[in-house]
Amino acid sequence: MDGPVFGLCAVVALISAAILVYLRFTQERRSSLLAYRVSQRAHFTSLVCCFVGTLLAVPDVADAVDSVAGSDDVSFLISDIAAVIFCASLQVLIIDWEYNAPHHAGIALRIGFVFVVAALLILEFRRADRVHLDLSTTYVRNSEVRTYLLTYLGFFAAAGLEVTMRSAKIARAVRRQGRPSATGLSITTAGAAFGILYAISRGGYVLAFEGGHTWPLAIENTLSPVLAGMSVICLIGGLTLAVLSSLGLKRAGRST
Repeated sequence: MDGPVFGLCAVVALISAAILVYLRFTQERRSSLLAYRVSQRAHFTSLVCCFVGTLLAVPDVADAVDSVAGSDDVSFLISDIAAVIFCASLQVLIIDWEYNAPHHAGIALRIGFVFVVAALLILEFRRADRVHLDLSTTYVRNSEVRTYLLTYLGFFAAAGLEVTMRSAKIARAVRRQGRPSATGLSITTAGAAFGILYAISRGGYVLAFEGGHTWPLAIENTLSPVLAGMSVICLIGGLTLAVLSSLGLKRAGRST
C-alpha cells in the first residue's frame, strides 16, 4: 500500500511545485500575491519537503537510498524529518495568510520547534537497534521505536490541529466575501483533518500496544498510509487551488 499511495503523493507534490514556480516567474511584478513573500517561500518549502518525504516513503526508493548510504532506515529518518518541516512550513504559510502584518514571533517559534523535534528524532534514531528492527509499527514492541514514533506523531498531530483550525477560520472569512479561494482552503482544512486522523490511527496503535489491546497490524498498515495520502493530496492540492483561484479572480478584475 505504501508504494502506490506515497508515489502518487510525490507526483502531486512535484506537479504543484512546478505550478508554483511557473506562477512565481509569470506573475512577477503583476500580482499583489508577492506581498506574501513569507508564505510563498513556506509554500515552496512544504512542496519540496513533501516530495522528498513521500518519495522516500516508497519502499523501493527507501531500500535504494539505505543501500547507497550504507545505513539501515536512514531513508526513514530523512522522510520523517522532511514531514516535520512540511508540517511546520504549512503552519508558517497559514499564519502569514491569516495576519495582515508579519507575525515574526509565531513564525520563529515554529521554526525553532522544528529543530527541537528533528534533534529528538535523530537522537532516538541513533539509540534504536536498527540492525534487528526498523522504526515502524511492525516493531512497536520495542520501547525505543515507540518513543520515536510518538515523538514524530505528536508533532504531526499538533501541527495538523493548528493548520485545521486556522485554515478553517480563513476559509469561513473568504467564503463570506464570496471569494473562490474558499474552496481550496476548505480542501486544505480537510487535508489537515486527515493528517490528525493519521496521527491518531498510527499513534493509537502504539498506545494500544502498551495497553495490550492492539488491532490487527494489517489494518494499521492499510489505514495509516491511506489517511496520510489523503492528507497530503488534500493539503497541497487545496493550497495550490487557493492560489490559482486568487490569481484567477485578480485577472478577472483587471479585465473588467
